[in-house]
Amino acid sequence: MKVAEIEDRIGLIDLDGTVADYDTPMKHWQNVLASPGEPKYEHRPRLDADELPHIVRRRKLIQRLPGFWRSFKEIPLGFEIVEEMRKLGFVLHVLTKGPKDAPNAWSEKVEWCQAHLPDAMVHVGSDKSLVFGRVLVDDWPEYFDKWLLVRPRGLVICVAHPWNEEYAESGPKAHPNVLRYDGSNRVQLVARLFHAYMRNSGESTPT
Repeated sequence: MKVAEIEDRIGLIDLDGTVADYDTPMKHWQNVLASPGEPKYEHRPRLDADELPHIVRRRKLIQRLPGFWRSFKEIPLGFEIVEEMRKLGFVLHVLTKGPKDAPNAWSEKVEWCQAHLPDAMVHVGSDKSLVFGRVLVDDWPEYFDKWLLVRPRGLVICVAHPWNEEYAESGPKAHPNVLRYDGSNRVQLVARLFHAYMRNSGESTPT
């Protein structure tokens, strides 16, 4: 295989909710800052637009806490996917959004990658659909749906969370180019990644 062909085998990896546990510390701080009697914060809604205004303001405050983004633990499920991508020889690129209201996030995300994904190149930006890859590993439907519109031959590996359960194989939003990975379907994961890696340029990823 030529060098150019190997470099074309790019695997894009989201951070928050995919390989980095954003939700546990966010849940902790949301509940610490909650008013007495306020319902407990459980997890993000399916869409950002479904979040209540005072929760949005509180979320933005938490995101600006120094060290918040550096403190995330690894998500084992996400790293299982990364390990399979490494075995196949994908060129790893982290592709993560940088919050406009939390400039500290941009540098802290890079620091997190240096500590936990030292073999990956890092891209912090605003629009994931602009970036080429054969595979996108992500948890957030709003982002991977948009990416697939631009990359219709691409493959999305969706790390299982409550907010993306509609994309399960039997779910109402099941998609031939989306595999929702929950740990029980690792054989299927390896097969889909293998086909994405081996397909010729211009070919669709087999389902």
